[in-house]
Amino acid sequence: MTTFFNDFTALYDQMFPWEARLRREGPFFQRLFEARGARSVLDCACGPGRHALEFARWGLAAAGSDLAPNMVAAAEARAREAGAVVEFRVASFTELAAAWGPARFDAVVCLGNSLTLAPTDADVARALGEMAAVLKPGGVAVVHIFNWDKLAEEGLRIMPALAAKMDGRDVTLLRLFHHRGEVIDLHLVAMARREGGVDTQIQTAAQRPVGPDRLVEYARTASFAEVERYAGYDLAPFDPAASEQLVLVAAK
Repeated sequence: MTTFFNDFTALYDQMFPWEARLRREGPFFQRLFEARGARSVLDCACGPGRHALEFARWGLAAAGSDLAPNMVAAAEARAREAGAVVEFRVASFTELAAAWGPARFDAVVCLGNSLTLAPTDADVARALGEMAAVLKPGGVAVVHIFNWDKLAEEGLRIMPALAAKMDGRDVTLLRLFHHRGEVIDLHLVAMARREGGVDTQIQTAAQRPVGPDRLVEYARTASFAEVERYAGYDLAPFDPAASEQLVLVAAK
């Protein structure tokens, strides 16, 4: 998993319309943090650091960690460029207490389906326990994943193609989710045009198709007392049969 995201750091940052995404998600987090009185927040799978920097822009004490060193380096560079004070560390979400110390944050987020990149179900459960460990009493965690119970039934899903740039070359990105027994493989295909042909690179990361019910079970086992499920950041009710995404809000 570390190699996967290290190799695609530059392209990963171009996979999402970040400005539109942050505008869409921002009101949810602003309301949640205000309601909970949150002044400090950790993004525990921060990638290139976009959410952590947005939280810092709001005046929160923001931090970020990621297992991929290249992602953390990109996040640190972006923070320096923006003149933002955000602390980033290389750490897995299964080792948060060791990386940050216990009971430090008012909120922890794990977004973009990152949690299900954990190697095993036990790691998913452990990650939730680590999130609880670094939260202060009354703290809140937000986890965003796909509704794997629904998507696993499809067998294969190809996401819309994305256009990107790398080293001055036009790159087309494809994301394919392939259901393989107890694992769903994420294939990231990068096709870079060159004179006379196309260079293709493929990286694969296995994902744990942890469904909504199991995720709630793991959250309760991790000592979260309040657990709520939504179909998205607009707080629409979660429908196990129809919702494609799950936003889990868990409070200690």
